[in-house]
Amino acid sequence: MKYALKEILYGRKKYILIELLLILLMFMVLFLSGLASGLGRAVSSAIETMDADSFIVDDSAEQLITVSSVRTSVLDELRAKGIQASPLDIQRMYIIRDGHSEKLNITYFAVEAGSFIEPETIEGTGLAASSARDPILLDDDFKLDGISLGDTVKDPATGLSFTVAGFVDDRMYGHTSVGYITIDSYTRLRQASDPMYEHIPHAIAVKGNADYGFEGNGLEVVPKQKIIEKIPSYTAEHLTITMIVWVLVIISAVIIGIFNYILTLHKQKQFGVMKAIGMKNTELAGMVISEVLIISLFAALISLALTFSMAAAMPEKMPFYLEVPNAVTVTAAFVLISVLSSMLSVINISRIDPMKAIGGGEE
Repeated sequence: MKYALKEILYGRKKYILIELLLILLMFMVLFLSGLASGLGRAVSSAIETMDADSFIVDDSAEQLITVSSVRTSVLDELRAKGIQASPLDIQRMYIIRDGHSEKLNITYFAVEAGSFIEPETIEGTGLAASSARDPILLDDDFKLDGISLGDTVKDPATGLSFTVAGFVDDRMYGHTSVGYITIDSYTRLRQASDPMYEHIPHAIAVKGNADYGFEGNGLEVVPKQKIIEKIPSYTAEHLTITMIVWVLVIISAVIIGIFNYILTLHKQKQFGVMKAIGMKNTELAGMVISEVLIISLFAALISLALTFSMAAAMPEKMPFYLEVPNAVTVTAAFVLISVLSSMLSVINISRIDPMKAIGGGEE
C-alpha cells in the first residue's frame, strides 16, 4: 500500500485523468441505479409500502389485483378466525381541481377508513378523522399541481367531489399518483356510472402468514412481492434498467483494468529493476492491486457524494430513488470487479524477465 501511494503521487497527473474518468463512469452507474429504483417505485410504491404481507385474489386473475374480485364472505370468514384482513379496490381515473379544467391522472385505492392498509399522513388527517362525506388522501406529488389541504377535487366522469383530508408520502401505482378513498366513497363513485353496482372487493389484504384455507376454492393467497412483480410494466422496466446498470459496472471496472495494463506495459523496465534488486512477484502484485483499490475506492466515494448531492437538488417529480444499501452494493461490486480486472496486469508483471527488461528499454 505504501509503494502504491508513492507511485500514485509520483505520477499524479496521469492518475488524476484516470480518476476523473472513473468518477464519471461510477456517477453514471449510480445515477442509472437510482433511476431504476425510482421507476420501480413509481410503479409499485403504493403496494410496496402497504402494511400487508399477502393478498387474496381470484385465481383466474393471474395475480393482478385490478382484474380480480373476491366475494365479501371471505372477508367475514377471515375476521371470524381473528386474522387481520382489509378489502382493497384499485381504479385508475382522473380528477380535476375545483374551478379548473385540467385533468390529472390518479389511481384510487379504496380502503376501509382506519384500517392497517391506510397509510399515515404527512400532512392533514386520516380518512376516519375527517368530517367530510367523501374525504381523500392524496400522494404529495399532487401538491406540485397546486392542490392544498381542504381543496375539493372532482371526478369528471361521475361528478363526485372529494375533500382533500391529507397528503401521504411516495404512494404511486403504475406511474400514477394514488388517492386513498373510503369503500363507501368508492361504491358511490361506481354507482354514479352504474346504479346496479354492488361492492365486491378486488382483493383482500392480510397481515401475517398462515394457511387461510382458500386455495383451490377459486381464490389464491399471493405474497406481496409476487403482486408487485405482476403489476404491468414493473418486471420489464426493472430488469432492463438493472441489466444496463450492471453491464456499466462491469465495463467501468474493465476500463480500469485496461488502463492499469497499459501503465504496466510502460513500466516494464521499472518493474524489471525492482525485481533485480530483490522484490518478489507477490510484492509487485500487491502494489498494482493496491493502486487499483485506492483509485477505485476514491472514485466510488466521490461518485456517491455527487449522486446523493444531485438527488437532493432534483425536481420532486423526477423518478429517482437511491437507498444507501443499494448504493453501497453497487459501489462495492464496482471496486471488487476493478480489483479482479487488475489480475491481467499481475500476470504480465510475473512474466517480466529483469535482464531483458533492463536491457531492452520500455515499451
